[in-house]
Amino acid sequence: MAAERPIAIDVMRTPWLSPAAAAIVTLLSCGCHREPTPESSVSDLEKAFPAAPAAIEHQPVVNSSPSQPAEVDALVQSAVAAARANDYARGVITLQNVQTRPGITASQVEAVQRAKQAMVADLQRRAESGDAQALAQLKAIEKSRSQ
Repeated sequence: MAAERPIAIDVMRTPWLSPAAAAIVTLLSCGCHREPTPESSVSDLEKAFPAAPAAIEHQPVVNSSPSQPAEVDALVQSAVAAARANDYARGVITLQNVQTRPGITASQVEAVQRAKQAMVADLQRRAESGDAQALAQLKAIEKSRSQ
């Protein structure tokens, strides 16, 4: 009997995935997930709380509905104004207060959380680059969490 020779496959010649195709797949997978910016997350926050601007302009804060107290709308509007003024510490601290209020929906809680995360991430990025104001804002947020 003759010894059987194993069949050899030349891996280099088998076109499993060309280097160009691998590069394209890698680029597409990396570009699909971007962290939200504070600006986009604030916009999403406004969409999640559509009554917030109207509550500030047209209704006193003492008037509230059972489903969404006007106090929540006032807090959200305050956080939006702070974020637009680049006072992310005040925005994050205010949004922490929003999450503890009754009457907000799950999608609103998610929008609040995303906005907080985006603002803190931006502050962290800036603090790592040496921005003293961003570092001071991060310390203010940390201090508010420990109280």
